[in-house]
Amino acid sequence: MNGTTWKSTLAALAAAAVVTGVAGCADGGAAEPAGSAAASPGSRDREEAAKAVRAAYEKTAAAGSAKVETRVVVSGGRAAGSSTFTGVRRWGPSAADLKVTASTYLAAVPGAPAETRVVTAGGAAYTDVGAGRTALTGGRRWLKVDLEGPGAGGAIVPQLTAGLSGVNQDPAEELGLLAKSSTLRPLGAAKDSGARAYGGDLPGGRHLEVWIGADGYPRRTVLTTDADGSRTELTTTSTDYGTEVDVRTPPADDTIGFAELLKRLAGGRGGGSGRG
Repeated sequence: MNGTTWKSTLAALAAAAVVTGVAGCADGGAAEPAGSAAASPGSRDREEAAKAVRAAYEKTAAAGSAKVETRVVVSGGRAAGSSTFTGVRRWGPSAADLKVTASTYLAAVPGAPAETRVVTAGGAAYTDVGAGRTALTGGRRWLKVDLEGPGAGGAIVPQLTAGLSGVNQDPAEELGLLAKSSTLRPLGAAKDSGARAYGGDLPGGRHLEVWIGADGYPRRTVLTTDADGSRTELTTTSTDYGTEVDVRTPPADDTIGFAELLKRLAGGRGGGSGRG
């Protein structure tokens, strides 16, 4: 198999798992336009929006976890593509266990599975490469990419993902930033559920829109990030706030680090099935 294809695909897929931590919400439908408030929000509108978002922030922080579904779409740059992540996520400390489906990154690799699994915990993401591809990994099933610390997956991860890992934030933290945004404004009510929508700009070229249900929890978010000529849009739904999240990392002897995989591919050792 073409080593460059594997390098790009696995790096992008593993790093994309990081961004699923954005505050999610169950789909409340499209928000109705807020009229003139969208162009020139009054102080009262902004105060009411800030109050609602702050309350959602407090509930989200207290819940600590949720069931999530995030659709990631990247356009432009070297990591253009899309994937859907479904599963559970915990924040503080951060961890997730997610099934990856409808992924253009997987579809680009001949023989790759149609879906896979990503586990994030302890500052690393583990991607199941599939039983049929372990000849490339020395017989090991899981690819590990460090997401924290000086190594942080090697220089190629942010290069290939156009800074995807940079938008990984605690979902409550995102709401806290939105509540303080000078551009925060109400966007109206969802047509089918009555959830109230709010939007505003965040630091770092990001824009966040959130739909908050009658129970005060976020039901849906859309986070858009522009960086280095690439746009990343994450549409997340969340349900069952406070759900139990028991994330277990794969066994060390069934895991290969990203740097080691690159060495194997460069050295032409991908055809072996032994561990080492």
